[in-house]
Amino acid sequence: MPTHHSTADQLSSKRPETRRRLFARTAGRLSRGSAAALGTIGLIIASGLAAGALAAPDKPTKPMVIEHLTGARISLHGAAFESVYKVLSPTSGTGAAIQDGTFTTTTFPLTGKDTFTNYFADGTLKTANTFTLSSPDANGIGNLTGNGKCTGGTGAHKHERCAYTFSGTYDYNTTLTKFTSTGTDTR
Repeated sequence: MPTHHSTADQLSSKRPETRRRLFARTAGRLSRGSAAALGTIGLIIASGLAAGALAAPDKPTKPMVIEHLTGARISLHGAAFESVYKVLSPTSGTGAAIQDGTFTTTTFPLTGKDTFTNYFADGTLKTANTFTLSSPDANGIGNLTGNGKCTGGTGAHKHERCAYTFSGTYDYNTTLTKFTSTGTDTR
C-alpha cells in the first residue's frame, strides 16, 4: 500500500522535482472555503472602491488668485508694442513682467493679443491673453478688459495651470497701465 504524505511534508521535501510536481498538480484548485473568502474580500474591495468613487469630487478645486500689475509701454511699432510691469502675486511675491502684443483692430474699441513673461524668484511664468481697450475718456483714460491662461514656465511654474480674467485702465497720455487679474491657479 502506498504511503500518503501531507502537503506540508511534500513541500518540505528536499527534492525540488517533488515540489514542482506538487504545485503543478494543485495549481488552480481552491477549497470551497478559500474561494468563498476570496469572493467576499473582492466584494468588499469593489464596494469600497465604488463608494470612494461616488464620494470623490469631479475635479480638484483650484484656489482663487488675484494679481495686481502696474506698467508702461516702452515701444510701439505699427500695431506691435512692448510694455514692462511690476507684478504683485500672492503666491510668488513681487516680480517683473514683459508684455509683447499686437493690436488686431485699428478703430475703437481696440482689440489685441499678447504674451507675458513673468519673472519671479521661484521661476518664470508665460501667459497668453486677448484684450479689449476702450476709447479714452475726457481725461485720456481707457478701460482695459480681457482674459488669459498660463502657457508654460520654469521652476515652481513649470507645471502651473491657470485661467483668469483681468480689468483695469490705460492712460493714453502717459501709457501707464494698471490692472488686476482674477482667476484659478494650480501648480
